[in-house]
Amino acid sequence: MPTEFIVFKPLDQVAEGEGVSLVFMFANPDQVSALMTPAGFRRGVINTTVSPWGAACQSILFAHAEAESDSPRGVIGFFDISRRGKIARELLSFTMPYSLYLETESSVDDSFLSTATGQKLRERW
Repeated sequence: MPTEFIVFKPLDQVAEGEGVSLVFMFANPDQVSALMTPAGFRRGVINTTVSPWGAACQSILFAHAEAESDSPRGVIGFFDISRRGKIARELLSFTMPYSLYLETESSVDDSFLSTATGQKLRERW
């Protein structure tokens, strides 16, 4: 019997000590930009996100592979034309290894999101 399994649930419902490997969300282009920027800001690099084509759920597998990297990247997905009609047209998926999520979250206060430009962007969400 496998010892690993996949459970999708909101982060605020994750119990203490429960393992989290990926964070998955649907996001509009403004939100994807906001998710991509803090990690690059903290690392000082520009290659913090990839957007490979694959079946709709395959981006989750790409992100799982990224979690094994020393410099994990977020994965923009849901490009599969056969599944695009299942979500709002302005949305894509964004999946990131949990370690990248924590890194990104720790950068928010020091990033552009705390500026007037960031505030204007958040108002459009």
